Amino acid sequence: MKKNNILMGILLAAGISIFTNAQSPGGIAPQLWYKADAGITNSAGTVTQWNNSASPGTYDLIQQGGAGTAPAYNTSQINFNPSVRFDGVDDRLAAPSVPQNTVISPAAPYQSSHYIVYRKVGSASLPLYNHSDGSGGTWNVGANANAGMLVTNRSVGTTAPAVNETRLQSANGTSNSLSIYVNGQFKSSTFSNANAVATAGTQSFWVGGQGLNGFMNADIAEIVIYNSTKTPERPQIESYLSLKYGITKAGDYIASDGTTVYWNSTTNSAYSNNIAGIARDDNSALYQKQSMSINAGQQLLIGLTGMANTNASNSGTLTNMQSLVVGDNGLAKAPTTFVSNVPGTNFIFGSVWKVQNTGSVGTVRVMWPKGLNNLKLVQNSSDPTFASGNTITDMSANTQTINGVVYNYADVSMADGQFFTFASYVQAPGGIISNLRVWIKADDNPNGNTTDNVAISTWPNKGQIGGNFVGGAASPNTIALQTTGPLYRNSPAMNINFNPVAQSTSTSGLGMLNAFATVGDDYTMIALNKNSNLGGFRNMFSFHGGSNLNGTSGSNTWFGTYINTPIAWPSAAGTSAYTVNTPAVTTFSATGTGTIAYQVNSVAKGSGGTLSKSGTNLVIGVDADGGPDDGIDIVMPENIMYNAVLNAADYNKVVSYIAIKYGVTLGTFAAPVTYTGTNGTAVWSTAANTYQNNVIGIARDDIEALHQRIAKSQDATADIITLSTNNDFTAANTSAGHADIVNDQFYFMTGNNGAATTYNAQNLMLRRWKVQSTGTAQNLYIKTSDSQATYLVYADDAAITTNVVNIQLTGGATSAIQIPNGKFFTFGKFTYCTQPPNNSPANMITKIGITTQSKQSGWPENIPNGAVALESKTKGFVITRTQSSSIANPVEGMLIYDTVSKCMKLYNGTSWNCVVRSCNQ
Repeated sequence: MKKNNILMGILLAAGISIFTNAQSPGGIAPQLWYKADAGITNSAGTVTQWNNSASPGTYDLIQQGGAGTAPAYNTSQINFNPSVRFDGVDDRLAAPSVPQNTVISPAAPYQSSHYIVYRKVGSASLPLYNHSDGSGGTWNVGANANAGMLVTNRSVGTTAPAVNETRLQSANGTSNSLSIYVNGQFKSSTFSNANAVATAGTQSFWVGGQGLNGFMNADIAEIVIYNSTKTPERPQIESYLSLKYGITKAGDYIASDGTTVYWNSTTNSAYSNNIAGIARDDNSALYQKQSMSINAGQQLLIGLTGMANTNASNSGTLTNMQSLVVGDNGLAKAPTTFVSNVPGTNFIFGSVWKVQNTGSVGTVRVMWPKGLNNLKLVQNSSDPTFASGNTITDMSANTQTINGVVYNYADVSMADGQFFTFASYVQAPGGIISNLRVWIKADDNPNGNTTDNVAISTWPNKGQIGGNFVGGAASPNTIALQTTGPLYRNSPAMNINFNPVAQSTSTSGLGMLNAFATVGDDYTMIALNKNSNLGGFRNMFSFHGGSNLNGTSGSNTWFGTYINTPIAWPSAAGTSAYTVNTPAVTTFSATGTGTIAYQVNSVAKGSGGTLSKSGTNLVIGVDADGGPDDGIDIVMPENIMYNAVLNAADYNKVVSYIAIKYGVTLGTFAAPVTYTGTNGTAVWSTAANTYQNNVIGIARDDIEALHQRIAKSQDATADIITLSTNNDFTAANTSAGHADIVNDQFYFMTGNNGAATTYNAQNLMLRRWKVQSTGTAQNLYIKTSDSQATYLVYADDAAITTNVVNIQLTGGATSAIQIPNGKFFTFGKFTYCTQPPNNSPANMITKIGITTQSKQSGWPENIPNGAVALESKTKGFVITRTQSSSIANPVEGMLIYDTVSKCMKLYNGTSWNCVVRSCNQ
């Protein structure tokens, strides 16, 4: 037996020599090397053998146990490379009779260096691999999914990965001193157990569990084992694994030659996030043709132009030792900063990437998930702020689908040291993009529907994270036990301010996975809601803590209304706020550890106790516990959620948008609220604080997708006017019959003084409206429901005495008019009379005549009772056409045609007034 051990040692030593110059991780030859892109034998998608790439035919992993114990192949790629999935129930592979000195050095202190790339799928932190007796006995080496690594049954551990987290976990050292690394970063060297050094001798090398028990649910991509320490070589080994699997590791990325640096961590220290790259290093068997960071969130995809669903299928080519690696500055991978120097866009990403190009890699394909308008790639050779000198490439017309995801792309060259980012044209409520997670609105026609009273099954999220709210179908899309989605409603009876809505029922609900970034952080939730019944609990949103949306959540945190108050359960309720069937803007906001604040129509309604998110998922229109009646009798056309507590200015922009769109008045008469456009302009000012009833407007603001062509107050106390861009006062806002507002950033806002709709002695209505108009003037029409009104009358003052303009109504509506900013208007019920004809003798002769015809004999004297006679069949009499405001020194009796007011105006010595029909004697 002793001779056999000696012989085996000689063969192993010879093996090390033979494979030193062959392909190996980082150019460093291991004893065991299992990689999912080589040496796999699979049958019907399951792995029955996994060869040792360090020495095929020696210590190959084979299936252990009966049918069903083999792991699945390539079920979940890691950076476009295959992996092997172990189900956590009974899957395992093993290489039998592996000598001890294959995994640790022959003598104490026992040395080893081992590495694994895996994705944790299940919640358990069980063994990933081990060299042991397979039943919990002494381990020579091993690794657990809790960042624990073992040598000679002594373990060092740190923090376990989260479910679905991918990491590179490694150990280097001896039985006396072992260091653990996660993604190349040192974590610990403290032994976490008190076990004495123990060796197991020749045992099986197990993958997927402890052996015959303790099975791990994980995707394993690669395992590398050395029987010695690899302290100086460790960066090379980890660089190979990190580039291959899109892992952001600490330190430089070093090629197999030990000198070429693919990514310099010092030079690129400000761009050390989400590192990914393409590279060819033949000595490492590394040929990564396309890559993206495996970190959470949307990530850049970059590669050779032959992009495909897998790295192996990419048709592009690199030469040995070529690489292109990128990393970003860690800021938001979304449009967050206003920009004016990238045509066709308005925002640029917060995230900026830097390039390290080794070996002059040529054209590459840069890809970003489709969903942003007018997406552009912006490159700059030296300026990471992109102030000038940019190279801009349009990506919006180019699309390619990779693994079911549609990307926009640009094929470009990227020089060493250059910077790049993305720009796009972005819309967001109030123009507030940062931290926007959810934005769903019924006028986006959820699931492509335009028919009234049809259930919504898919509601696209316009927030920066994208995705859809789903539900209303059998598993796997059953949301909190609800069987339908809310109803899409688009009818005059259901619409709010002529906009379509979503109506919840007792069996409806929609949900979205990972609507929020993390549990327990800040949030602001804003909804336009209307309740037809204030008798009980009515749910708007609910946090859902489950791993999927197929059932109820184990938590019970939701937001909505209770009778006539806002409520966040189990936090306290706010104060009275609601009127039945009256729309309101409801806001819930809280820091991760702070109290929750309620606002309704921008009026504070109290606060409740601490209410942190119980999960990152979100359901709407129903409680996450599946309660059968929590969603009934509530209408919500629009829901907005931010992963932050908005500051006062940003909050005001968002609620201004939603209030204008849905005809809701913010604030109170005693405490008015300024409405703000996306550019910060006050489009309805508190300076008009005596006109704070029934505030409405027609408006266009493209950054927030606001295009309100018709408006009527939806407040509990109704107003008598409707505004429209044409003479249609009933059709839905999106109807093709409504004229578009021509110019962006146009607002025509008005509110009234709350007076009665009766008339004074001058036949003018007591109720007065004030106008605030912003942007380029737009024709509009105003209709009143008051049947007595015959004229709309506007003037410079609320008393309607200065620069008065009278506009005749037809069917209660004006013709196309433009009421200037700052004017006041009301309605008049003017009556008229006729006088009997003057039959007195024609004893006055006309002395002055102007004619274009042949002069008759005795003309103009034969025209009685005239001052001046004008006569023509081809010419019209044109009085001076101008604007009354343009006449610097008017005199009493001056008469003009005002081209703005479109009427004959007479100056009475004090003011200009339209000449109107009357009964004056």
